[in-house]
Parts: sequence; structure tokens; C-alpha cells
Amino acid sequence: MKNVQDVYRLSPVQRELLARPELPEARPCSLHWSFRQELDEAALEAALRQLLARHTALRTAFVWHGMSEPMQVVRGRVEPRLERLDLSGLAEAEQSARRTTFLAEERRRAMNPTQAPLLRATVLRTSPEAGTVVLTWHPLILDDASARRCLQELFLLYRAARGQEEAGLGRSHPYRDYVVSLERQDPRAEEARIRETLRGARRTGLLDAWLARATEPSPSSAVPEGEGLVQRFLLSPAATGQVQAFLRQHTLDLSTLLQAAWALLLHQYGLGDEFLFGVLTGGPAPLSGGDSLVGRFATLAPRRIQVPRGGTLLRWLRGLQAEWSQTPSDEAGAFPPLRACLDGSEGGSLFDSVLMTDAEDAALKSLARSLGFHGLTHPPAPLPAPLVISATSGPRLALRFHYDARRFASTAVARLAGHLGTLVEELALCSDAEPSALTRPPGETDNTSHGSTLTVGTVFGSAEVEAVLAQHPAVARVSVVPDTRAGNAGGLVAQVVPTRPAEGAHRKKPGFGLFYFANEDVNARDRYRLYLEGARLADRNGFAAIWTPERHFDEHGGLYPNPAVLTAALAIATERIGLRAGSVVLPLHHPLRVAEDWSAIDNLSKGRVGMAVTSGWMPQDFALAPDHFANKRDVLFRALEQVRELWRGGAVPFPEGTGKDVLLRTFPRPVQPELPVWLTCPGNPELFEKAGELGVHVLTSLASQSVEEVRDKIALYRAARARAGHDPATGTVTVMLHTFVGKDADEVLDQVREPLTHYLRTHLRLQEMRIRSMELPVDVDDPKLLDRLASFAFELHYRMSALIGTPTSCLPMVDRLAEIGADELACFIDFGVDENAVLAALSHLVELKQLVDDEALRLRRVLSEYLEERLPGHPPVVFSSGPGLTRS
Repeated sequence: MKNVQDVYRLSPVQRELLARPELPEARPCSLHWSFRQELDEAALEAALRQLLARHTALRTAFVWHGMSEPMQVVRGRVEPRLERLDLSGLAEAEQSARRTTFLAEERRRAMNPTQAPLLRATVLRTSPEAGTVVLTWHPLILDDASARRCLQELFLLYRAARGQEEAGLGRSHPYRDYVVSLERQDPRAEEARIRETLRGARRTGLLDAWLARATEPSPSSAVPEGEGLVQRFLLSPAATGQVQAFLRQHTLDLSTLLQAAWALLLHQYGLGDEFLFGVLTGGPAPLSGGDSLVGRFATLAPRRIQVPRGGTLLRWLRGLQAEWSQTPSDEAGAFPPLRACLDGSEGGSLFDSVLMTDAEDAALKSLARSLGFHGLTHPPAPLPAPLVISATSGPRLALRFHYDARRFASTAVARLAGHLGTLVEELALCSDAEPSALTRPPGETDNTSHGSTLTVGTVFGSAEVEAVLAQHPAVARVSVVPDTRAGNAGGLVAQVVPTRPAEGAHRKKPGFGLFYFANEDVNARDRYRLYLEGARLADRNGFAAIWTPERHFDEHGGLYPNPAVLTAALAIATERIGLRAGSVVLPLHHPLRVAEDWSAIDNLSKGRVGMAVTSGWMPQDFALAPDHFANKRDVLFRALEQVRELWRGGAVPFPEGTGKDVLLRTFPRPVQPELPVWLTCPGNPELFEKAGELGVHVLTSLASQSVEEVRDKIALYRAARARAGHDPATGTVTVMLHTFVGKDADEVLDQVREPLTHYLRTHLRLQEMRIRSMELPVDVDDPKLLDRLASFAFELHYRMSALIGTPTSCLPMVDRLAEIGADELACFIDFGVDENAVLAALSHLVELKQLVDDEALRLRRVLSEYLEERLPGHPPVVFSSGPGLTRS
């Protein structure tokens, strides 16, 4: 035969898909992304050609006529299928409608299995510079995981084709290797194993309360059969971190946690103690050295779970993990044996619910954005069951519910989603408890009015929106009705009554400031642009303070050798904002000089000066005052007492030129009668107590301590103030933390990962210099050690100790810091991110501050984004006037 490289048999799952083309899961799958700058179609076509040449699965056709059984034929050469659709001449509304229609129809456009390649790409252009690329494939050749791998390689090959960088791809292994490994297995043994698993089991059905009623409005007519609707539930970053830590600590898989949570939910709804549902599994082990093997691996397997009546949840989870770890992962539960072993007929779904897990491919999204691609979207594959639940690990653990709206009521799915999310979190947090101790399902009369209006032209209506909003902890009661205002057809109005805070538990609203500590950039022409423009923006938007550090003899912070000089510039450039040193290294300076300089700045700024002080810690800094290094802590507090007394107008004795002590006063007299002083407390509890004893404020950070540690030290500070006779309720605690707030969380991480990791590595290098000076027996010359420490520090930092994300995603961190007693947040913004990006991001930081200051605005924004997370594609919703909530 011509143009034939190889011929071999099909895998069991391929045989089932080819034999039953009417199955929803046998339909084509697709993903798409947008481009906002010129797409190089020649480079894209070249990349597609190289991708097809790399992988045998992508050059495979399926033939069966005149054969005893179907065979897959690998073609030696195939040309890429790159189609084009030009929408640039249409109006914007028509472009959007045509794009939506094309995306819906593309997955229903047939692919002939006998014609390779069973992969096509389509470019939809809305302008010469912008449009959408759609990649479609037949499930016979790729499952979702392999499709993502191919997409990553396509992007790398596209980048290489444009001459930007080598693709750097490893060797590709033929799909035949996988099929041969399956043929070595004993199919009779596999069928015997499955029959043993299913012995006496009954397929778990659905609760009547979850089923769609024929008399209720249904969105099913808007969704083609087999495609279904999608709802989501996202755990918070903090809860996600706790779940991930729990899984690592006990060596458990996310799939174990998800399947146990689903069994518990079914148990709590009274469906019994033993359950049988499906799981998507299978695939070869990852290859080493960057090699790849793509193809169709995922298949359906049965999972049978018994919910125990007693014992701890952790013991149960460990038992499930041990049991399932012994199950073969490749091709376990192939379709034909399952259909023969289950009670169901030859047709229809094998299970009423199917579970799967996945990991968010952050590297793929980052690569896409680096090429100017955005909005990478992978719609769920056609439904293999009425309900498919997937859990995707990432910065926020995401639960996705893909369901048949003809079978499931969307309002019931909304409640199931919220409750399953709660159980997943509680399994990790309450693993020492028994199953009966977990949260029970919500009642059917919680805080919704259970409307039943479906908005025409949408897949979700008032009932679904109401059911989801009712689950938000900030909502006490909610009613959702159609928006009858002119020009708002299809929209909804949500009438929300917010929950009332407990007595005396009103949310604290910390102040915001900007903190600088930039590296010296020898190539920069306008080195203080960010410093000055950021200060002016903060001044206009009601920020509390600008913090200017003091650093010497190192590019790390090298822009700021003298905070007094730089703050004097801000005194003229700003009008209202506080101007603070963060921090003056007092042992390096004469107290008279400090008092004079800062009193002059207090006059220039009309009384806006504040000063944090520290003893210093870098030995080389003390080239300015070498005699003070050995007892720098004592010098600090002695000098601080002198500066404060001089500020008040007192006379303080100092030796003059002849060596005689004379009483001296400083001039000009400051505007403020008392110098606002912060003691810099990096982490030593004794310093917090010293600040309380002196009655000064505290400047601390999350650079080397957790939020919980800061909470305990703030308590020490307040107690020390009380012991010293100062009002414990007064005294400002300012917490410094790395900050970068943007519109899109993924893009924010792309922008901060490299510079913040580099910054943290530089900080570690400063520790290295200190270790060298102390001659400690520690190897600090291994760069790999610093790289590992810096990477670990970044992952820990951005999740648990920084304001990095979107305005709403940063709100929980602000709340945590306010709850532990922080009065102000010093937002450290210049840690290496591109200067223009930092300036642009400040508008989003202003937005965060506005959300913190305005409860009604915050609630509207939080609820709007909550709906976007839970109900993708919901109709427009406005929030009506009500107690604590004004119309948006």
C-alpha cells in the first residue's frame, strides 16, 4: 500500500468508540484560543506539519472494509488541515454571533475515520490582527490529556517557526508501543477482575429531588444532546493550600479525596452505604527526558465504595488509596467487559455519574500568553454519563459539574456543587473525625425563593442564579427575577439581603500604603519615575503612606541610600499622604542630623512625616559607623530616645569640637509635636514587646514569618503597651507584603513569577553574605541550593504571604491581616516587575482599596465574580437596592 508507515490493531477503547459512533463520547472534541496581534499563519501551518510528522497517532486512519477486524493505518505523510474563515467585514455583533455558532457547530461537524489526519485547525479572523484559532480532533486518536500535550508542542513549534527560540522537544514514541503493551495482558484475567469488583453491586442511581421535571422550564433545548451544561465550584486559595498540604502529608491522591467526598454526599442524601460509579482512568506512565507518547488512553472503569459507619476519615481514605493503588492504571475496565458485567443494556450510559481528576497546566497557559494567545478554552468532552464531576488542581482547586439538563435540574446541581466542595474541604481539615461529623446537605428551604423562570436565549435562568447566590456566605436571603426595564431583555435582577456580622464583629478596614525597595537598574534613564508617579497616584487615591527604605552598597535596594533626601522630593510632589522612612538605620547616623533632616521635611510636607527605625544587620553597611556594629541594638534605642527628645524641643547633651558636652536643640522646629515612630520588627518577639514598652508603632512584614506568627506577636505588642501604661488599643501595626494586583490571575502570575523569584533569591544572597561574615560552617556556594530555596519561597510567598492576584482574590488576605490586628498594609510594589506593568497595576490596587473601603461595592463585585465562577454563561445580573447593597 502506498503512503503506509504501519498497520496494527485497535485498543479496546478505540474499538468501542469506532463500533458505537452514536455515543456522545465518540464525537469530535475541540479547544480554542484568541489572538490580539498578527497571527503568523505560515508559521502555524509549518508547526502543524511538524506536529503531524512527530506523532503516529496524528497520522492514523481507521479501516475495516474487507477486513476481519478494524485496523489503524499510520500514513507516512499527511498534509495539515488548516481552514480559514474571514469575519472581518462583519459588524462586531454579527462577528460574535457567527463565532459562537461556529464553535457550537464545529464539534458536531463529522470527521471521516478513514481519512487522516483526524485533526484540523480553523482560523476565524475578526480583523487583520485579531481572531480565534480552533483545534478539533477525533477522540479515536487523542484523549484530552494527549490533546493538551499536542497543543503545547504546537505552540513550541510555532515559536520556533517564527525564529524566536528552539522548540526543544524530546523523542516521540509511536502509539503502537501502547497497543502492544495492552496485547500482552490477559483479557480474561481483566474481565475476571472487573466481575469480581462488580459482584453484587448495583449501579448507584439518582435522587428523585435532583431530576429535571417535565413541567419545569428547562434549558435543555438550548444545548445539543450529549453536550450538557457546566457549573463550577472553586475552593479559596487558602482552602486549596490546606487540601494540597493534607494530600502531600498523607500521600493521598486527589482522585481518592474526590471519590470519597462523592460517596459521602450520596450517603448523606440517603442513597445507601455502598456506591458504584465510573471513573475516567488509564494512560501510560510519563516518559523520561522530555519524550512523549500521545494517543487515546483514557477509558472508563468502575469504582465501588463502601462508606464506613465508624472510624476516622483518614483511616478510611488511606484504605481506599491502598486498595486503588493496586488496580492496573492502563486500560482498567475496558468498555466491552463493563457492558457485559453491568446490569444495564448494551446501549446508554454505563453509569449515572463519572468522576475524573486533572492538574491545571499553568505552563501551557503561560506559553500561550507569551505568544500573544489568550482565552485558551477547552470545553468538556461530550458526556459519557448524565453527570461528570472533575476536580482540577491548581492555585484554586476547581470542581466542574458537566451534566445532562434533560436528566438533572440545574438548581439541584448548584446545591450539589456547593455541598461537594464543602465535603472536599472538610475531609482534609477534619480527617480525624468520623463520617457522621461532616456537614449535612443543605435543606431545600435555605435562603432561596426557588424561582423557576428561564431567561429566553440562555442556558441558565433566575432559578439557577438564585440557587447559586443563596450558597454564598455573605447572602442571608436572595430573590432573582427577570429584569423588566427597557433595554434589558434577558437580564435578571437579584434582590440580596446581606448577612449581618456578629455583634461587635464589623469588618476592620486597614489603610493602604506603598513600600519601595527597588534594585538599582544601571540602564534606566528615569530611575525614580515609579517612585514619584506611584506616590502621586497613591496621594490622589487616599492611601495612608509612602515608605522609603535605606540601603547601602548593594544593588538590592540601591536606589534608596538616603530616605531623607528622597522623601523631601515627595513632600513637594504630594499633598495629603503620609511620608515615612522604612526604615532609618539609626546606628549609622548622628541623632542631630536625623532630627534636623526630618524636621525640615515635616515642614515641607506640612506635618506628614513618620519614621520607622532599625538597628541594621548588614556588616558592610557599618562602614559608615564601624564602631557601632558590635552594640548596634543599644545604639539604636539610645539614639531613638535622643531623636524623640530633640523633636519635642528638648535640649540633649552631645560633645562639641573640644570634647566638652553641650546641650543642643535642633531647628527648624517640626510641625508635629511628636515624631510618629515605628520600630521595625522583622520577626523577633522581643522587638514587638520593646515597641509596646516604648509606646511606638510597629512595622513588620510577611517576608520571613507567617500570618499566624504575626498574629501572636501583635498580641505580645498590645500586652506590652498595657504593661507600660500605654493604651493597648492604640499604636499602629503596619504589615509589609509583596503586592501586584491585576485583572487576570494567570497573567499576574506570569508577570511576577520570574522577578519575585529573582528578588527572593537576591534576599537569600544577602543572608549568604551575613553567613560569610559570621564564618558559620554552611555551604553557601551552591547556586542550585539558592535556586531551589528561591522557587520554594515563591510558591509559599504568593499563596500565603502576598497580595498577588485580582482585586477580589486579594480580599481574603486583606481580611486575614485585619483580623489578626494589622492596621495598615505597606504594599511592596517594586520587586523587579516591569516598571510600566507596575504603574498599570496600581489602578487595580486602587480598586482593591475601594472594595475594602466600600462594603456595598465589595458585595456586588464578589457576588458577580462568584456567579462567573459557578455558572459560566449566565445571563446579565444586576443587584437591586437593599439593606447594605445599592443597585449596580
